[in-house]
This record gives sequence, structure tokens and C-alpha cells, in this order.
Amino acid sequence: MVRLLRQRAKRMERLLEHRQSLVEEAQRQLAEQQRWVATCEAVLAQLAASQRSLAAGLAQLANRSVDAEVLAGAETYESWLEQRRAEEAARLEQAKRRAELARAALIAQRREAKKLELVRARWLSEAQRREQAAETALLDELATVRAARRLLTDQ
Repeated sequence: MVRLLRQRAKRMERLLEHRQSLVEEAQRQLAEQQRWVATCEAVLAQLAASQRSLAAGLAQLANRSVDAEVLAGAETYESWLEQRRAEEAARLEQAKRRAELARAALIAQRREAKKLELVRARWLSEAQRREQAAETALLDELATVRAARRLLTDQ
């Protein structure tokens, strides 16, 4: 019986280790996705700063006579910045969705690990109860045998 309990305990430990590795992998995935979100946000902030800088530069040139090529270049640059900003905003939304999926996967993995830990705790308490019951039964039997021997030797 003890051997069987030890085998089950080893299997349970391997299962828990596997579940823990899945949780760690989910944590790694979430961290990676969160880094990607932060990167996208930084790029988006840089593009917004470039747009503000361009707008300030054009505002300074508003009352002056400016070459048409300079204005055309500024308009082209402004449209390019707006296009890049839209692309980065879409990339940021996609990164946020992936991060949310990674967060959900981590929560699911943690729940499964918690369930397994609860099952393990219940199993261990049941195994300990059985072991104590077997030990008590063995001690009772030894006491009975000793009492029987005493009775036989006394007669």
C-alpha cells in the first residue's frame, strides 16, 4: 500500500511540474506580448511627436513666403506620418488583443494548476488518513497478539 501511494505521489509531482512549466510558459508569453504593446506605444508616441513638431514648424512658416516645393514636401511628409500613425495604431490594437489573449491563457493555466494542487492536497490528506488507519490497525493487531501471548503464558 505504501509503495502504491509513493508511486502515485511521484506521478502527481510530475504532473504538477508539467502544469507549472505550462504556467511559466504562459507568463513568458504574456510578458513578451506586453513588451510588444509597450514598443508599439513608444513608436506611436514618436510619430505623434513628429507630427506635432511638423505642425509647429509649418505654423512658423505660415506668415512667410515659402517655396512651393518645401510645402509639397511638408504635405507629403505629413501624409506619410499620418499613414504610419494609422498603421502603428492598428498594430497596437492587434498587440493589445494578443496580450489580452495571453493574459486569458495565463489565467486558465493558473486555474488548472490550482485545481491540480487542490486535488493533490485532498489526495495527500486521504493517503495520510489511510496510512494512519493502517498503522492504527497494525498497532491494534500487535496489541491483541501480545495480549493473547500473555494469556497463553499466564495459563
